[in-house]
Amino acid sequence: MSTTSMSQHQFSEKYFKRNFFLGVTNGILFNFAWAFTSGSTVLPLFISKLTSSSILVGLASTLEAVGWALPQMAVAAVTLHQKNQMPLYIKMAILRAIAFSLLAILVFFSKTGNPSYLLIFFFFLFSIYAFGGGVSGVSFTDVVGKTIPSNKRGSFFGMRMFFGGGLAALAGILIERILRVYSFPKNFGVLFLIAAVIIIFALLSFSLVKEPPTKERPQKRKFKENVLLGLEILKKDRNLRMLLWTRVAIGSYVLGLPFYIIFAKKFLFIPTSIAGLFLSVQMVGYLSSNILWGRLSNNKSNRLVLFLSAICSAIPPFLLLLNILTKIPIYVYGAIFFFLGATMSGMDMGYTNYLLEIAPEEKRPIYVGFLNTIVGPTIFLSALGGLIIQVSSFAFLYSLVFLISLVSIFLPLSLGTQRPLNS
Repeated sequence: MSTTSMSQHQFSEKYFKRNFFLGVTNGILFNFAWAFTSGSTVLPLFISKLTSSSILVGLASTLEAVGWALPQMAVAAVTLHQKNQMPLYIKMAILRAIAFSLLAILVFFSKTGNPSYLLIFFFFLFSIYAFGGGVSGVSFTDVVGKTIPSNKRGSFFGMRMFFGGGLAALAGILIERILRVYSFPKNFGVLFLIAAVIIIFALLSFSLVKEPPTKERPQKRKFKENVLLGLEILKKDRNLRMLLWTRVAIGSYVLGLPFYIIFAKKFLFIPTSIAGLFLSVQMVGYLSSNILWGRLSNNKSNRLVLFLSAICSAIPPFLLLLNILTKIPIYVYGAIFFFLGATMSGMDMGYTNYLLEIAPEEKRPIYVGFLNTIVGPTIFLSALGGLIIQVSSFAFLYSLVFLISLVSIFLPLSLGTQRPLNS
């Protein structure tokens, strides 16, 4: 073991418990905060109060995921040579905290008379918050890769999801009450203010992580050179290519993500407040399945995690189509949100851990940034889903989602079980 490698190892050992705790706390708080801005329940209902456009409903519901993914290749290209990633994360944490706090205050104090202005300011401030997450995303993933050993990452992400999902499930009860007791838009303002406070503490938590020294990083290159490097890696690394297709296919569940709650409101005549209860069901699915995903990731394989999450992704569109054919009880319809939660946690854990598994340390930012940027545009599928509903029907949209989910079940089987020797 080299001196540099030894120093990194000793550093990681010394600060492992601290970094593990802070990283898990960060995830717990973000998962908790996510409940108050859920893209499958809260945001679709909020945006639907401001506009009748299904496209904007879909776009708002996945804007955070879009912001997370799209900037990462550019960020990876300009930070690949940097040995310290935490300074960038901290700068973005400050920007994100300010943007979301302003959004929450604006919604809380706004009047119902100017929905267009509120809609514009929502997209502006939430976009800053979302894309700030994308800029810091490469730093976050790289630091996790350096501080958390591969045999502990299942537990790391599992605990983030498990305890955060538990709090989010409980939050659903509070969300239901807030939406019912307060009038619009103050009810959503209260939700966003709660989220803002939790997000600030989440960002602070990870900002306190001790980043170990990096063993080796490539020399500084131009942006174009790093993009070409990413393309070359994608061409040579079969596992990376198959992971890309697997992530795109499973992630296509977002086509219909915001419209399960809209369908229930429009055709099952549920009150707005029941969104909180559906969110609790979703968090129970996220939480309970996460126990399985974490154990499988640590002890079996992330390929298996992706395979089972693909199966979960096929169940929600199937249940909605079944409801169109023959009306099902509301509690059976609610199971849609359980399996959405299971799909989200399984896909996120399996994808991230498999990517970290195959990415060599010196090229990790390029692996992470390049793949996340390519995957990023698929998040716009929710907006496409809104367009499909406007020109066609719920039945056509969810038939398409169901067919893609069936394809996604077979793709994880083509993933290798270990990093290729030439990576």
